[in-house]
Amino acid sequence: AGCIMAEMWTRTPIMQGKTEQHQLQLISQLCGSITKEVWPNVEKLDMFGQMELAQGQKRKVKDRLKVYVKDQYALDLIDKLVTLDPSKRIDSDTALNHDFFWSDPMPCELAHMLSQHSTSMFEFLAPPRRPGQRIPAGPVQRTAPNPDQHFERVF
Repeated sequence: AGCIMAEMWTRTPIMQGKTEQHQLQLISQLCGSITKEVWPNVEKLDMFGQMELAQGQKRKVKDRLKVYVKDQYALDLIDKLVTLDPSKRIDSDTALNHDFFWSDPMPCELAHMLSQHSTSMFEFLAPPRRPGQRIPAGPVQRTAPNPDQHFERVF
């Protein structure tokens, strides 16, 4: 949940490892070294003693994300959601009672919030994909689906 929330601000994955070892390295670089002091009983996890983990890494969640996340409550919530020790990490009920969700601006009806925008916010915020490509001026007109057509979805 913390990574997804952070990615709403950064618009890119904050820790996208290529392998399990690389993923652990990225986690250590952001959340600090995975040690018995930070996470009691971590040594009981399978493979803990066999992995090469970075030592001496300091926790840098707030320092790295403060450039993107200007709201102090959001930054604090993200920090608590990406706590290494699962017993110290906040759960969903505690997260929903965090100050981030109870400070201005308060949540409002989605329909009301979206009615204030005359264009797609994604198109407004996203850069053009290719040089010279223009953002469409209005909504795309779609044709009605043909009831005689059948599409298979392969995922």
